[in-house]
Amino acid sequence: MARILLHTLGSSGDFNPAAALALTLRERGHAVTFAVSPAFAHAARTLGFEAAEVGPDPDYDGDLMKRMLAPSRLGTSLVSILFREVLIPAIRPATDALVPLAAQADLFLSHTIQLAAPIVAQRTGTPWVSFSPSSLVYPTGQYPPPGVAWRGCPAFLGRLGWRIGERIVRPLEALANTEYAALGHPPLRHVVSGGAYSRRLTLGLWSPAYFPRPGDWPAWLQVGGYARWDMPRADPAPATLPMFSDADAPLVVFTLGSAVVSDPRGFWDIALAALARTPWRAILLGAPDTLSLPSALQGRVQRVRYAPYADLFPRAQAIVHAGGAGTTQAACFYGLPSVVVPRAADQFENAAHVQREGLGLRLQGHSLSASVLRLRLDRLLSSPDIAARVAVLGRQMRAESGASRSADLLERVLPRPVR
Repeated sequence: MARILLHTLGSSGDFNPAAALALTLRERGHAVTFAVSPAFAHAARTLGFEAAEVGPDPDYDGDLMKRMLAPSRLGTSLVSILFREVLIPAIRPATDALVPLAAQADLFLSHTIQLAAPIVAQRTGTPWVSFSPSSLVYPTGQYPPPGVAWRGCPAFLGRLGWRIGERIVRPLEALANTEYAALGHPPLRHVVSGGAYSRRLTLGLWSPAYFPRPGDWPAWLQVGGYARWDMPRADPAPATLPMFSDADAPLVVFTLGSAVVSDPRGFWDIALAALARTPWRAILLGAPDTLSLPSALQGRVQRVRYAPYADLFPRAQAIVHAGGAGTTQAACFYGLPSVVVPRAADQFENAAHVQREGLGLRLQGHSLSASVLRLRLDRLLSSPDIAARVAVLGRQMRAESGASRSADLLERVLPRPVR
């Protein structure tokens, strides 16, 4: 049995795959302790894990989140603000909090955006592995540049796109290295795009059927699989859905995931306006209770404040979402075509990948309107090619054992003998 310290940052899309992996590791006899913010510490304890509270809960309603989610072409505003105001300033306090915890572990497992991880590993000598639920994790020439949906893009353009991105974020690298120097750690190159990842193993927690591992990635970067776990409702009762027979109009789920939902910027009103001139049924997952439903939509459109995707997605025919890694993977897992409206960070790449692979359609935020959304959804629902491609992918993903394969990769790098 190994003692594993699992530290993750971010939203439910980051915590949930870590929880799935932790449950699998516990089934194999390992003792997993979480190091997370207070809200997710409660979730981990509910699952029966020990959990240390490290860092504050994300303030989804605060000014910082709204500035990170401000419209930008490729999510650059979020990346800049996230690193300048959250991740880099957290290097010192995170080091202080994590060092005593990691010193008691046989393996330290951390999210790739935890910039203190290299220092923690250096100071404790504890073997360290990093992980990411997002496929936008490392440069490659085998896919187009991030956010580009051009299938068959030449490899040199893919590499060029990453080099341009690295030059854009170079000032962030300098800021991070100032913090590293103050803590006695040597400087790291490409901090934002891999410099702070573990060379023992960096683990991708997405389906290789969805995004196959590029052959030009280093050997230490491996893809385990889609580690699926839905945070349960506080109220165990299932969501009450409109009572329609399967022969009725398609059911579309609209969701903004667990982060963008804090700043919808008219998304729900546009969704209602798009639905008004259709016969479709809809679930507005995460919409506020204050959202008024027009009388013409009563009975076929419903607000659901929270429900696990497992309760809703199997009943739907399409998903409209922002392109977070967790929602994108879940839609594919259930074989559902998507209209992806990206807002920030890796959502732009996820939207491009969905369209590039024929799994759905992308709708850029600057083009979002009721009429365009309705036309895009109509095209999606009437496309047998998209439905067939995503159905095949869904069957492949459901046949995988992503959490188990990820646990296999972790166990290969565990030190022997385990204490």
